[in-house]
This record gives sequence, C-alpha cells and structure tokens, in this order.
Amino acid sequence: MLLERVDIVGFRGINRLSLMLEQNNVLIGENAWGKSSLLDALTLILAPGSELYHFVHDDFWFPAGDVQGREHHLHIILTFREAFPGRHHARRFRPLSPCWVPGEDGYQRIFYRLEGELAEDDSVLTLRGFLDAGGNPLAITEIDEMARHLVRLMPVLRLRDARFMRRIRNGTVPNFPDVEVTARQLDFLARELVDRPQNLSDGQLRQGLSAMAQLLEHYFAEHSSVETRHRLIRRRSRNEQQSWRYLDVINRMIDRPGGRTHRVILLGLFSTLLQAKGTVKLDKDARPLLLIEDPETRLHPIMLSVAWHLLNLLPLQQVTTTNSGELLSLTPVEHVCRLVRESSRVAAWRLGPGGLSAEDGRRIAFHIRFNRPSSLFARCWLLVEGETETWVINELARQCGHHFDAEGVKVIEFAQSGLKPLIKFARRMGIEWHVLVDGDEAGKKYAATVRSLLNNDREQERDHLTALPALDMEHFMYRQGFADVYYRVAQIAENAPVNPRRVIVKAIHRSSKPDLAIEVAMEAGRRGTESIPLLLRKMFSRVLWLARGRAD
Repeated sequence: MLLERVDIVGFRGINRLSLMLEQNNVLIGENAWGKSSLLDALTLILAPGSELYHFVHDDFWFPAGDVQGREHHLHIILTFREAFPGRHHARRFRPLSPCWVPGEDGYQRIFYRLEGELAEDDSVLTLRGFLDAGGNPLAITEIDEMARHLVRLMPVLRLRDARFMRRIRNGTVPNFPDVEVTARQLDFLARELVDRPQNLSDGQLRQGLSAMAQLLEHYFAEHSSVETRHRLIRRRSRNEQQSWRYLDVINRMIDRPGGRTHRVILLGLFSTLLQAKGTVKLDKDARPLLLIEDPETRLHPIMLSVAWHLLNLLPLQQVTTTNSGELLSLTPVEHVCRLVRESSRVAAWRLGPGGLSAEDGRRIAFHIRFNRPSSLFARCWLLVEGETETWVINELARQCGHHFDAEGVKVIEFAQSGLKPLIKFARRMGIEWHVLVDGDEAGKKYAATVRSLLNNDREQERDHLTALPALDMEHFMYRQGFADVYYRVAQIAENAPVNPRRVIVKAIHRSSKPDLAIEVAMEAGRRGTESIPLLLRKMFSRVLWLARGRAD
C-alpha cells in the first residue's frame, strides 16, 4: 500500500497544501515552506501506537505575525492506494474492506480524513472518518478501529536530521527471539559508532549488522521456517520478492572484503531506524513509511553518497527533505518535488506522470542533475547560449548591484543540452525562466523556439526573451562602447582601419572567449554601472522580478 496523496488545510505552518507522493520522494524548498508541519502531520497521524491523535490549540494555522487571526478549522486527508490492482484483497487489508473505494484507473483507494474544530473557549474537537471518491463520508461505524488498523499497516518512522551514528537510547530495542545480539550489546555498538568507530572490530560490526538485518526482515516478512519462507516467496508479489533481494544485497555487503566503511554506515542507519521505531512493537504486516530529514547533516559528501545508496536499498516508501545539491545529484529528477510558498497555498511541483522523454531525460540528467544540481533550488533560470555569456552576465549583474545567488537566479548555458528540454523541465518544476539569445541564425532559431513555447504571446515574450541586436555577445559589447578593449587585447592600434569582425577574431585568438568576456566585464566595472548596456540592465530587472515572484 502506498501513501499517494496528502491534502492539508490550516495545520500549523501550512495554510493549504496538496502533495502527490510516489515510492521515493525528495522534497526541496526554501525556509518556511512548511517542511516541519508536513512531517509533523504524518508523524502524529500515523505514529505507531495504540492512541489515535487528537488535535490541540497550537495545531491551527494563523497568518505570520497575526496569532489573533488563528483559523478555527483544519483538516488533513491522507489518500492510500493499493500497490497494484486487486492487492486490497490480501489478508492484511481485509479488515479495511469497508474503507476501500474503487477508482476509474482500476486501483482501490482509502481516503482517511481528520478534522479539527477550535471553539471560542479554546477547546478542540477532533473528528475522523473515511470518504468516498467524491469527498462524502462513508457509512462506517467502527471508524476508530479502522483508523488504528490503517496506522498499524502504515506506521511512520521519522529519522530526525538523519544523524546515522546517533546512539540508541536504553530500552528501545524490542525483544525478538530471532535476534542474537542483546539490547546491551546493540547499545554498546551504537555508543562506539559515535565515539570510537575505529575501535570496533570487523567481527563486532558483522554481528551487529546480522542482528539489524534480522530486525529489518521482521518488518517485511512474517516469521517462518526456511522451507516455508521459500514457498511463500514464490507466491508473493513482485514488490515483496524484491524486498528479499534487497536483504540479500545487504547480507552480501556485510560479508564483502574491505567493506568496513559501508558496514559502519549501514549499522548506523539500522540503529537510527530502531531508534525511530522506539519501544513500539510493529505489526508483522507493517510496511513503515520513512520520513528522513536532511540526511546530509554531519556527513561528508562521500559518506552521504554511501549512506544514500544504502538507504535506497530499503524497500519502503520514503519522504526525504534536503537542502543538499550533492544529494540531488544522486537522485533521479522524477523523485524530486519542489515546494514553494505562495500567498494562499504551498505549491508542489514535480515532473509527474509521464515525466520526460528518454532523450530529454538524459539531457536533463547530465546537464542539471549531474553538473548543476544546485540549480534545482533556484527561483529563476537565466538561460544563455554559452560560457562567454555566463561569465559576462554574472559579472555585469554584480556590478549593477544584483546578487544573483542571493536572489535565487541561476545562469545556465543551454547550447550543449538544447533549449526546449530545459524550458519544459523548468515549467514542470515551477522554476521561472528567461532566455538570452544572439542575433545570428542560431540565435534566431532559439528565439523562434521560445516564441513557439509561448504561443507567440508578445506580453509573455517580454518576460521570457531577450535577443541581442548583434551577431553575438562580442559584437554587441564592441558596439556598446567597448571597442577599445578588443583593440587592446588584439594588440591593434585603435585608429587602425580594421574591420570589427577581424578585431574581435584577433582578440579571441590572442586570448579566449571567456577571458575576453572577463576583460570586458572588468572594464565595465571601472567605468561604472551606466556603461553597462541598457538592454542588459532591463533584462536583469526582468529576471529579478520573475525570481521575486517565486520568493517566500
């Protein structure tokens, strides 16, 4: 079963949010988009235990700086979907049979709603129920019992700050007969992982990991003999069989020669899972939902890569929050969801069904995910043709007093990847964009691409396209009063009757296009802001206007 969608209205720091989820989800966004409120909602509603959550006074949203404007109503709807059509008939889901609702796509879903009402005397009423596809309550009498069973099947384990080497507190390790390592030994291992990991022998690490693997196995499979287990595997779904393969990969990793670093991190990861679970004994049919907060905390990028790879071996639905470009470079863009706080809601942007074509996906993966992952955090992309424009535009913007990094603007060259895939991707991910093109034939084709994507809307074109009235940036800056720089670099006397194109080619030959761009930008810095072409200054203002429209 998969948590497919979360709808929140008026809960803590979220006024309104509708978030679609997949098996793996990496959430990114600026401060105050509601990360803590979202994770708190899932943690409180799906916390493993016998007590169902009841809202309190502080759960109700209020506008920033106006606590007296606190809302008096909130609701949260969690939509669960069976893993594949017909799966809801499985034994573990039978107690929930009155809650399943058929969908037009052939899948059955459960719509679980919690509502809160804040009275004038500050007392809070919590109502819960199950809905049909139209949002109407289902006629179910044992609502609390159904809710408890739902939580037993889909409990949340929250790995706060993902500090994988954190100590397990005393008493948090359950007593499973299959586990050979005692709670005291596991506690010792966890302390040593934090304080003196170099003192642990490979034998101790293997022993601890074997125990952790058995605990993990307990989460995904019923206890049974080896013979019965093999028989069950043949009958299980593809996803459950894959869980066993994941465990086999982990077991091979434990025994791999020279894999000490992997074993240390893997044991720390399992320890953190145990700590998140606490003293509650998970149901044998439970498939926990992992909430992972900022896994880059206190991990070197190399260690983050290892830990993230190991974490993704776990066959569990995961919701991860991060501010790390390193982690995004390890994550398929289909798993990334950008959350942006707007005036009336928190908007969620992701590629969604269908994603990108194979060719576009390859280009985005190389150009953005691998080489520029931090650009996924940007509010606006300024797309330019090549390296020359990247150098000169960033420097000239700085001389105008614009700090692109602080404003959330990222200058990205598009010639190598193609313009259309980048614009399509930016649109799908909620990133504003503006394109700067040359005046040559290639630039005219790029401009035509932009206009076609804007349906030839002239008003939209003003926001998204700037075309240089010259063959390229060199010819443009030459005409805009910087001819003397090109003559100097080309080592040609200024009063010499030489064709501008020849001067520019000679200057490039004696230097390079990027170095020449930097030289022109430095000269503009010496002359002052007024020397920077008006066309570029207007473009900077437009790009900043776009970016600020995406600010909190």
